[in-house]
Amino acid sequence: MKVKAENQAGVALVAKALLILDMFQVNNPTWTQAELVQATGLNRSTVNRLVGFLTSKGYLAQIEHTGRYSLGLAAIELGNRANLSFDLRSVCRSVMTRLVAEINETVVLTALDRANLEGVCIDQIEGQHEGLRVFERVGATFPLHAGAAPKAILAHLSEETRSLYLNGKLKRFTDKTLTVRDALEDDIRATRERGYALSQQETYEGTAGVAAAILGADNTAIASIAIAMPVHRAKPDFLHKIGRILATATNDVSQQIRGAA
Repeated sequence: MKVKAENQAGVALVAKALLILDMFQVNNPTWTQAELVQATGLNRSTVNRLVGFLTSKGYLAQIEHTGRYSLGLAAIELGNRANLSFDLRSVCRSVMTRLVAEINETVVLTALDRANLEGVCIDQIEGQHEGLRVFERVGATFPLHAGAAPKAILAHLSEETRSLYLNGKLKRFTDKTLTVRDALEDDIRATRERGYALSQQETYEGTAGVAAAILGADNTAIASIAIAMPVHRAKPDFLHKIGRILATATNDVSQQIRGAA
């Protein structure tokens, strides 16, 4: 019984430490100990002890001139190791296989390249529809403002990152490409409201697409899953039906990634 009690106490302490670490988000990157006490509901001595321990191990760092705390290099390195070992393609493959069987159009998995703010095609399953089919080259890159797959990602970035991107030069690929900021912001709002992005001949003439974003731990986009097809098969009712299917599918993937499934 003593061993069990000690184990339970240890698990509870780990849970409290993780609760503190989880407070450090993109929109709240720094905290004081007093703020952590108030936000977590933990008592002051527990927060003081755990913050001290996490700082000594490098998971938190104290900012010298303010006294506030941020994530430390050990936490960043842990995140980098997670990124390197995380295989998004494996996570999404069964969902993509189900989608292509249900819809019979090409399914494309696009990941966000945060360093360059662009989308990268990392996997696809080609549809077997008779006649014209749309497919994409794995490894191809896309700007975030053109096409359903990149626009789904753009719509679910942080406001700061999205604004940074929209302030840059927006390349035109066809006469349907959105390059005016007001028009893009309207499109982004519509994408967020309905849960999926739509595209009609924005990157290639004769093609259409629907895509929904996959959200990571900070609730911003890390990727998208898209359905691509020739424009003559892209009837409005069909596109919105696919969009709803994709939104449900990517929500399931997002929950799995965040450990909520």
